[in-house]
Amino acid sequence: MAVEIKTLVHYPDLYFKKYATVIKNGFTMKDDKKTRDLTETFEMISCDDKSELRILAIGTGQGLVDEVIIDLVSARFKAVVYVVVEPAEAELQKFKDMVSVKAGQDQWKNVTFKFLCTTIEEFLDTRTKAKTTEGFDVVHTIHSPYHFTDPHGSLVELYGILDKGGMLFVMLVAGPWERTNVKIGEYYFDPKVHFFGMSAVREKFLEQIKDAKIMTKFRAKRFRINECFQEDSEEGNDMLDCITEILDFRKTAPKEVADAVFDVIKENCVKSGDDIMFGVDEEDMLAFK
Repeated sequence: MAVEIKTLVHYPDLYFKKYATVIKNGFTMKDDKKTRDLTETFEMISCDDKSELRILAIGTGQGLVDEVIIDLVSARFKAVVYVVVEPAEAELQKFKDMVSVKAGQDQWKNVTFKFLCTTIEEFLDTRTKAKTTEGFDVVHTIHSPYHFTDPHGSLVELYGILDKGGMLFVMLVAGPWERTNVKIGEYYFDPKVHFFGMSAVREKFLEQIKDAKIMTKFRAKRFRINECFQEDSEEGNDMLDCITEILDFRKTAPKEVADAVFDVIKENCVKSGDDIMFGVDEEDMLAFK
């Protein structure tokens, strides 16, 4: 039976410290392949007869991926409304700061931003109570559904607030990291974190929205985790905590749990010279209304 724990999401300062370690070892939220995929995705949106493009961005963090998206849509559309829903105030402020810098560089002049420091659940509840009918052309959520209270239900609701011809765009882990998540979920649970990946989300979405037109894009990615196999390495333990989303995983996990998780991690590594590379694949799901 899975044991309830507090994952790293409850310790934001420690989370971002550990996240910096995986970035140092090659993990990135922005890369050439992702930029090409984003470009292809957002070029699918027709600009015919649209005086204004409305985008809802859920769980953006500081807006690292959004920067690419906004560059793309601001170049194609006369006017863009970009509504940001992000519950972490510090991350939202970084997004606002980025927008200010862009404004100082005379960029994104045709984009109107609305920043909401709230959760997806609060956002959808407010819309329901206000009987809001205004929809969106694009709704995107990038590596955020893990933290939704009801990820499957919320994605269906987000699809429901699309205008006709609109696109729901979801990006999640796939492949090795997804398999690692699933293994961890056999032993632990946290109401604020779901240990899954795109396979489970796509399957559940299609069960609930049977007529949705779906496209997917897959990206194979890896980063170096040599130090994860060195018990006394602070950097390795930080990376391990980030992979598992569990604080002090090596120290706190029972031996049988640690062994099972390490077995999955090892199975999903490849050697590249002297480096041990762990797969952090991503998959995009595009659902058109």
